[in-house]
Amino acid sequence: MSVPLRNLPVMQNWDCRTCGDCCRTLEGVITDEEKRRIEALIPPGDPDFAPGPWFVPRGRNSGKWTLTHRPSGGCVFLTDENHCRIQERFGAEAKPFVCRLFPFILVPAGDHWRVGIRYSCPSAAANFGRPVVDAEEDLVGLSRLLEAHTGRSADSAPPPSLQEGQTLSWPDVCRVVQVLVEIVEDRRDPLERRLRKCLAMVRIGGRTEWNNLGGHKVTKFLQAVRNAMDAEVPREPADLPPPDRLLGRIPFRTVLAIYARKDPDAYGGLRIPKRLGRVVAGWRFLRGRGRVPRVNPFLPDVRFQEIEREGGKLPELEETLERYYAVKLNSLQFCGPPNFDMSLWDGLESLFLTLPMILWLRRAFRDQPPVEALERAIQIVDNHFGGDPMLGFPHVRYLVRLMAERGEIEKLVAWYSR
Repeated sequence: MSVPLRNLPVMQNWDCRTCGDCCRTLEGVITDEEKRRIEALIPPGDPDFAPGPWFVPRGRNSGKWTLTHRPSGGCVFLTDENHCRIQERFGAEAKPFVCRLFPFILVPAGDHWRVGIRYSCPSAAANFGRPVVDAEEDLVGLSRLLEAHTGRSADSAPPPSLQEGQTLSWPDVCRVVQVLVEIVEDRRDPLERRLRKCLAMVRIGGRTEWNNLGGHKVTKFLQAVRNAMDAEVPREPADLPPPDRLLGRIPFRTVLAIYARKDPDAYGGLRIPKRLGRVVAGWRFLRGRGRVPRVNPFLPDVRFQEIEREGGKLPELEETLERYYAVKLNSLQFCGPPNFDMSLWDGLESLFLTLPMILWLRRAFRDQPPVEALERAIQIVDNHFGGDPMLGFPHVRYLVRLMAERGEIEKLVAWYSR
């Protein structure tokens, strides 16, 4: 039985600007049924469509596929005008489900679906277009299609664990998230302090025995912790020590090397030799000296030392960042299946680590207007968050856990917010 849609991001706007970015970077899964349906639509030898194969097997004998991409990076169905050839000829309903859903993501939360958005889409990062709430009817239809697509409804998904051996019910998970959203949206503090408060709450949550907590006790407990955070969490970034070189900066740059990169084939310009180039670039990020490797065609010619200089506080950036983190939290995109099956606490730490990543990249785009630089940085980071398999590797997760346990994520948040 279908379940309702809730928690639409009311502060978020979106409309497609036909930039074609998703058609160059999205690598969604296509089912066998979708493959056969699309192949049956296209007449043999039709000159409007490139010769096949249009689909590539995803794993051996999986029965699933991905769309073929041209050497220049674009999907095989992408036209020179950045339109989808399938949609042009047969309508939007004919496209693969993954293409129809993008940039939205539907996350099961027990008795309802939650709506998130992928900020790798330039329109989402720029908050361009109509309010997302206007798309509710379309999203309800897509949620029904998702249930049919996956063969399961939202109420069949188990809640994410808090940590090993501890779980909460779906309503209690939502209560935890609601308190964190309230902190992020409390504008009495700068955003960086709000996120440091969230990290402090995550640390306390990880040390708490939750077996005797449930229902409104969860909210009361977290509100009490939140009130205590106001006195405990330092007020200014300068009140925190700089990140430790070995436990903070080196692990941070190691993970940053993943977040900063973009497959150059997607834009057909910069081409870094696959394995050797990535190893060399990773080593240069680890050292953090000299010129920043251009692992992304959008990165300018800039030196690590220039980025480490103070960037200056820019109040006009707060609204964009607040929107980003409120949507990520409300949608539950940070834990469970949307983020490599991470526990609630681990997923929150990985989410809040993205702030220094975003601010580091924003500084790299020093020649762009501040808001545009921030939007570009968010696009790049969110293209990886929850989607890049490397971020799910055990050694990468260990580095994030190490930084969290030593309090280095708070220091990094403060350091790059100067």
